[in-house]
Amino acid sequence: MTELLAYMHPVVQVLVLLMALATLRLGLALKNPRTGPRPLAQWQGIYNRHTQLGLIFVGCLLGGYLLGLLSMPLFRQRPPFGSAHFFFGTLALVLFVTGGYAGWRLKQGTERYADVRDIHGFLVYLALFVALAVAVMGFILLP
Repeated sequence: MTELLAYMHPVVQVLVLLMALATLRLGLALKNPRTGPRPLAQWQGIYNRHTQLGLIFVGCLLGGYLLGLLSMPLFRQRPPFGSAHFFFGTLALVLFVTGGYAGWRLKQGTERYADVRDIHGFLVYLALFVALAVAVMGFILLP
């Protein structure tokens, strides 16, 4: 049973990364000019789904992160803080949370909307890249 529980963190985080890709897809639909101008109602619907899914994603990511911290000593009998997976996972979490904060600032309204929008996109793209690298780093930690 402990062997199966050790796989809970990786499975949850893979599902969370799929949620990140769905959120990214919605965000790109808001930005992508190739699809032509959208009616305001359609744009607002995509925007609402993007912001809701982004908030759910950050919450699930934080839960999966805490699950990883607990699973190392409980199910793997290893210290949770001694790997590159932990360091870069923490970096990805901080980047995602900071990108989420920038997105929240966009939703609240800001004078420098274009700058904050660019920062939001940069942080989230960088976080997604780091998170995919963290997933690869986690392979050596599997039972």
